[in-house]
Amino acid sequence: MRSIIKRSLFATVVATAAFGLAATSASATAQATWTISNPNANGSFSAHLKAGTTADLLDITTSQSVICYDATASGVAPNGTQPDGTDIAQITSAAWGDAVTSPCDGPLGSSFSAVLTGTIHLNATSYSGGVTQGNLSGVDVTITGDTLFGECTAKISGSASNASYTNSTGELKIDNGTGLSISAVNNCADLMNNGDTASFSATYVLDKPITVTSP
Repeated sequence: MRSIIKRSLFATVVATAAFGLAATSASATAQATWTISNPNANGSFSAHLKAGTTADLLDITTSQSVICYDATASGVAPNGTQPDGTDIAQITSAAWGDAVTSPCDGPLGSSFSAVLTGTIHLNATSYSGGVTQGNLSGVDVTITGDTLFGECTAKISGSASNASYTNSTGELKIDNGTGLSISAVNNCADLMNNGDTASFSATYVLDKPITVTSP
């Protein structure tokens, strides 16, 4: 009987210890935080296209591209610590090209410009060596073009994968970010169509780099 009791007590202790380790591990995962250090006390930031690079929108369905040589963005990345990487920063204003001074190049000699009509949310998913990986969500952009067929307009919306931010350079890079769709197409012939999927690539440099860290 004593032997049975000893074995029972031993099993109970082992099970309790295992449960405690599992709970501690889960708690550590749940408590992972993200810290933003922004030189601007009000949490604002502004960015421009990296010199010598372009911002490229590709209609994956039609294989047609719009290439911009000028792009700007601004938004907020508040100082402080967040419990997770969701919405660590927001882009509230952005523009690509200028219809008069620096239009984006489109297919067949067309020219385009685009503006952000919503708020883009920057979501962090992993961190290593000063580089944050993540994605963009809430993309809502209106694009307008001067084409052989007249004025072409459309909406680009959805999310963009493959985003990263590097502390040392202050660069926000979107590398062939997918998850975008095209809608509200008007008078664009077959350059783009409703329901087409799209990708976006660009490298922005923050005017005053922020620092993002996560344990």
